[in-house]
Amino acid sequence: MTDDQYPAIIEELESSLKELEAADTSHPIVRKMIEEEIRDVRYALGRADMNSFATCEMSGELMPFELMKMNPTSSTLQEMNDWRKYGKVHLHL
Repeated sequence: MTDDQYPAIIEELESSLKELEAADTSHPIVRKMIEEEIRDVRYALGRADMNSFATCEMSGELMPFELMKMNPTSSTLQEMNDWRKYGKVHLHL
């Protein structure tokens, strides 16, 4: 992580995680979507703890800051490009 603006994204992820964990629903589809989002946010925060946030897991390249602001749970450039093209794309079907 080389950009000093990334901490603001990480703070937003931490806030989002709290909101997601506090979500109260019994609807199974909504609950599953929330759980998937919690998993994605925790993974992104774990990458931040390892100082690899915004670094592509495949190539090691730094992912564009403006795109990380839009989709901060991306972990590869390919995932980011898919997200840009189609909206959020879950790879775990």
